[in-house]
Amino acid sequence: MIKNLYFFTWDEEYLLDQELYRRVSNFTQKFGNDSVSFFHVENWDEWKAKQSIYGWGLFSTKTLTVIDGLPTWTDRFGFTVSQVENFIDEFLQKKWEIPAENLLVFANSKPDKRSRLYKFLKDNANIKEFKTMDNAWLKIYIKQELWNLKISDSVLQKFIQKVWVELYRINSEIDKLKYYCEYNSLSEITENLVDEVVFWFVDSQVFELLDYLLKDKTKAIKFLQKMQNQWLNRNAISGVLYWSLRLYIAVYHFAKNGITDLKAIATQSWINSYSLHQNVKNIPLIQKNWTKLENMYKKLIELDFDIKNGKAEEESFWLETKKLINSFKL
Repeated sequence: MIKNLYFFTWDEEYLLDQELYRRVSNFTQKFGNDSVSFFHVENWDEWKAKQSIYGWGLFSTKTLTVIDGLPTWTDRFGFTVSQVENFIDEFLQKKWEIPAENLLVFANSKPDKRSRLYKFLKDNANIKEFKTMDNAWLKIYIKQELWNLKISDSVLQKFIQKVWVELYRINSEIDKLKYYCEYNSLSEITENLVDEVVFWFVDSQVFELLDYLLKDKTKAIKFLQKMQNQWLNRNAISGVLYWSLRLYIAVYHFAKNGITDLKAIATQSWINSYSLHQNVKNIPLIQKNWTKLENMYKKLIELDFDIKNGKAEEESFWLETKKLINSFKL
């Protein structure tokens, strides 16, 4: 067993990212930001990876290296044999040369169990599996997150059934419930509140609408009309917009602080890697339109509250949202 070698595999990406966030935060606090390196298919650099793992020519005496996507099937996640074959060959030869003070983490949700690297890690690495929570543990987790709010077991179960068991989705909906309760001075989450506030995620529509919103507001308005005609559910569409803009706000703040690597953002936030992969490319447009995006986010929440509190008609959502989209000056 190599004490400073780890292999993380998962069914639940949120739990993995929380573990990585904890380790990265602790490491950077002790040894500085330059001591941590993330590698995945989009930023793969064999020389830099080996430099980080073995500490070649670095001022920092301690490093944490995370390689996301290995061991893997050929071409899965974009890695090809030619990209990593030499690296794996050399790693298996130099496996005992990793300095004791350096940590190396391989991470993959669907490793190739036939590969040499997997077989080596299985026998020599510290393996940690992040499995999907069962219903009992999920209830405990949600109650802990909603510790200052009352929620019955029946309402809690309805919430789980509506959101499903993917923790990124659950945490996003928990955050929204907290905000609603705080805004309206509520102390209990009821079945009616879950029906009004919580929605199913529709990722493909989210990403398409976001692209249109930043690039072609006419298409964005037409797409919103398409969503209205298709779903006939104002609350679901409102939720999609709310979550979409919240994602953009988070990405903006990371970019403002010089963090644009999608895995680095994922491990420091609630956002899953797939959502980031779809939207990191839009960072320049997000920065350019930041004030308008932030204003739309606030206006959308205010409009939603007014409708739910009877201060605005249900149908006003469509007109007011189209006005917000049309106010974008691209």
